[in-house]
Amino acid sequence: MNKIIFSLASVLAFSLHGQAQLTLSHDQCLEMAITASEDVRIAENETQQSKLDWEVARTNRLPRLSGSANGFYMAPNMGMNGMDFVMHGAWSAGLTLTQPIWTGGKITAGIDLAKIGRDAREQQSAVTKLDVITDADNAYWTYIALIEKQKMLQSMISFVEEAYQQVEASVSAGMSTRADQLRLEAKRSDVSYQMEKVINGLDMCRMGLCRIIGVDFDTEIVPVDTTIQVKNPMDLLGLDGGVSLRPEYQLLQSQISASEKQIKLTRADYLPSIALSGMYNWYGNMKMKGVASDGMGGYVPYTSKINDNFGLVALSVSIPLINWGEGFKKVKQKKIALENSQLELEKNIKLMDLQLRNAQMNLTSAYSMIQTAERGEEEATEALRVMQDRFDVGMCTVTDLLEAQSQWHSARSNTIEARTQYKIYETEYLRAAGLLNP
Repeated sequence: MNKIIFSLASVLAFSLHGQAQLTLSHDQCLEMAITASEDVRIAENETQQSKLDWEVARTNRLPRLSGSANGFYMAPNMGMNGMDFVMHGAWSAGLTLTQPIWTGGKITAGIDLAKIGRDAREQQSAVTKLDVITDADNAYWTYIALIEKQKMLQSMISFVEEAYQQVEASVSAGMSTRADQLRLEAKRSDVSYQMEKVINGLDMCRMGLCRIIGVDFDTEIVPVDTTIQVKNPMDLLGLDGGVSLRPEYQLLQSQISASEKQIKLTRADYLPSIALSGMYNWYGNMKMKGVASDGMGGYVPYTSKINDNFGLVALSVSIPLINWGEGFKKVKQKKIALENSQLELEKNIKLMDLQLRNAQMNLTSAYSMIQTAERGEEEATEALRVMQDRFDVGMCTVTDLLEAQSQWHSARSNTIEARTQYKIYETEYLRAAGLLNP
């Protein structure tokens, strides 16, 4: 048996050799998971993009200033009344300032729609963070559960080794049979096999937790929470929660608001628009070539250069006249989309309410399972103690002792699993009730 313990210790020492050690609390686990998550960072980038979209939309209310410059070369020259209009290297430049006055509400609707998009992205980012928290929470408590099972198996190894030494001495004294010794050897092999499985599972769970919190896979994680503590579910069920607090609910509300703004945006495309424009232009190097009378019956050539500038203020009104019902049909399409968004909200409210009810039932049921498992563990512990005392004085067989020990192992496993499942259901309930903060 000492060889087996040494072998298991060697496996643990080898698996942990060269590993960095990280002491990790539950809160630290969740914080690190959010920081390390690529999905969270993508969602935050998308939120930043939507904020920029909103800021861009707001600039549509401001005047637009544009400039232009042109060069001209025209051939052949244009003749007018015996003169040539020459544009060889002529140029023009100008500035235009345009201020929208009325756009049928299109600019306002666009700004509102961009703001709704920004809020929706923030809500979607919150949903992503909740997904990460749920995964990290599950991995953290599962890791602690496996550590608990490892401790349980270590105590079983000590128990079986002690019983084996007792039987070995009894066999030497002729008070026990070789069959009793073989039964303990078989039990010892079975416990060693289970320990190997737990060690492998614990290492896989550790690496999964390392991935979630963003540390190297070789990092040794030492959880602060050495046991899984639970609280009465009534303390949680009494909190003021509801599906309306969930970011998923707010996201659906944003979809309805966006559909309403889409109707206004579409309608604005078919309403009159008014804009005020101011322009100022410069032009030069334009020439007029011709001949003029010299006053003595002859003609002399002359060239006149044109360089000038001018300003202009214009009020433009655009009125759609005939679109063959296109605007009406597009608005109707958007109204149908709004109705679908409202139906989606109604459907998902029912689903989220069902999730909340299921989460409440799972939480209370899990707590009841813990109480049942703990009673069973207490009874199995007492039965094992009694059986050990009887075995020590030769009043029961090895088979009876191993049966009692197996019942304790099963009862202890049930307690660990019930507590782990409760913590998972606890997180699910807080999320379903809108009480899990991202």
